[in-house]
Amino acid sequence: MRSVRAVRTAFATLLLAVSLGATTGRAAQPPWRIAMLLYRGCEESCRGFQDYFRRQNVPAVFTLLDAAQDQRRIAGLVAEVKRIRPDLVVVWGTSVALAAVGTWDAVDPERHLTEMPVVFMAVTDPVHSRLVPSLAGSRRNLAGTLYLLPVAEQLRAARAYLDFRRVGFLLNPAETNSRLSLAELQALAGQLGFAVHVETLPLDNGGRPEAGALPKRIAALAAAGVDLLYFSPDSFLNSQRQVITRQAVARRIAVFAAAEAPVRQADALLGVVVRYDYVGQFTARLALRILHDGARAGELPVELPRQFSYLINLRVARRLGRYPPLPLLDVAEIVGGSDCAGTFEKGERCD
Repeated sequence: MRSVRAVRTAFATLLLAVSLGATTGRAAQPPWRIAMLLYRGCEESCRGFQDYFRRQNVPAVFTLLDAAQDQRRIAGLVAEVKRIRPDLVVVWGTSVALAAVGTWDAVDPERHLTEMPVVFMAVTDPVHSRLVPSLAGSRRNLAGTLYLLPVAEQLRAARAYLDFRRVGFLLNPAETNSRLSLAELQALAGQLGFAVHVETLPLDNGGRPEAGALPKRIAALAAAGVDLLYFSPDSFLNSQRQVITRQAVARRIAVFAAAEAPVRQADALLGVVVRYDYVGQFTARLALRILHDGARAGELPVELPRQFSYLINLRVARRLGRYPPLPLLDVAEIVGGSDCAGTFEKGERCD
């Protein structure tokens, strides 16, 4: 006959199993089916997300649905997710996230994803975009991660390299991230002692910004005496990073980038960034807390990765004659070639 202790242990185990089932809504059942709603293809954070699952040996099947930088396609992708009903949905960027789940105070079950957990990444400001009421949690089927330092911290980091008094901004009126970044920049101008000069990009008949207008807009920034161009986290601007940064440098304007690609892959002078692949990995860990551990998406805080890089493009520093202060060389990650590194460390010019 089984002892009373054994019966109690079995009963406790049963209660635990029931409790976990009530929390997760299902038993653990990998391979997990994960849909990824993307805006500009499967870039570094998308690949980082998938790589994390592989490195952890967690079986998963990924379905990639890409809007290809066309906001008109997002609603159809959301409808496709409703049809296939994956175990979890990853949404990339503010525009995709808002279309997929709506603002926290205006959810429409007919248009939005309400019956499956959703995790966002690469969203510039989830509170001001009203995805979440606070960073403490969404209180619905949504969790996510941050990927940007607050703009005030970015600008203080830029000031550690060079002084500036007039900051230029290219506004993409079709992009929520762009409008939010500008509002935060303008709110800080008086506090941090700089003026903001804005050039707004025109939109074509399809509501997309016109790339051909960029040289004239950057020339207007130069004519206004801008001494720093703030390169905001914007998918369209990122796709035009070569044109924007080259035009700026040709007019002796230093570019500070909020994300890494304009520094690593173009001619931005500096940036303080979280690597996109690490953003994907950080978000994947959050997703596994939901899928594997049974955490409720709405109770998870929206957190920022702790691994940042202070990027300096050495090639651009040489072209501008704006050499980094020696103390920064102890903490910065140097990109754009190492031909000047030795002379910088000796306090010499690199010509």
